[in-house]
Amino acid sequence: MTSSTSTIRFGRLAASAFTRDIHKAEAFYRDVLGFQKTFENGDPVGFMILEKDAAELHLSLVKDHKASTTNITHLMVDDVDALHAVCVAAGARIIKSLADKDYGLRAFVFADPDGNRIDVGQPIGPAEPTCLRNRDLTGARFDNCRLADAVFDNVNLGGASFTNINLRGARFDDVNLSGVAIDNANIEGLTIYGIDIHALVQDALKRGTS
Repeated sequence: MTSSTSTIRFGRLAASAFTRDIHKAEAFYRDVLGFQKTFENGDPVGFMILEKDAAELHLSLVKDHKASTTNITHLMVDDVDALHAVCVAAGARIIKSLADKDYGLRAFVFADPDGNRIDVGQPIGPAEPTCLRNRDLTGARFDNCRLADAVFDNVNLGGASFTNINLRGARFDDVNLSGVAIDNANIEGLTIYGIDIHALVQDALKRGTS
């Protein structure tokens, strides 16, 4: 006997993550990823619902939880490069590096404090400029990222490093650049507080050879 679901309306479908310390897990998803707790149950708490925009995650306390080596869920975002930078700055373990995939997504995989793996992706299409505002990215590493025309506004980049990066047309406004290292980068049109850094470098090189 077969049944049909064509007349049944499906409701929400939420991912679940097991955790050995539910409050530590909540702090990670709240402070790093921006989720908010919308429900909790138990005394002590053994279950939580966290939400951000259209994303929903259920946390369940399992004190002897052992992390899986496969992804527990997939998360679609509208700025995968920015989220990757946030995860790196927070010290989250990156399982698969950020890259353009042949199935049409730019994606990476990270693990939460319990080792739960989350696959993050963004459809590859016309590149939109990355905008990072009001962020603490102290010590972040930007490797092989697309940052052309990116905007960094009120961002702490102290001790950050940029390697093999296209910073063409990028703009840094109200940014802490103390200890920043830039290696093998295209800085044509890069402006810091409205100053064209590429033009300054070229002018200095000309003066040095004249």
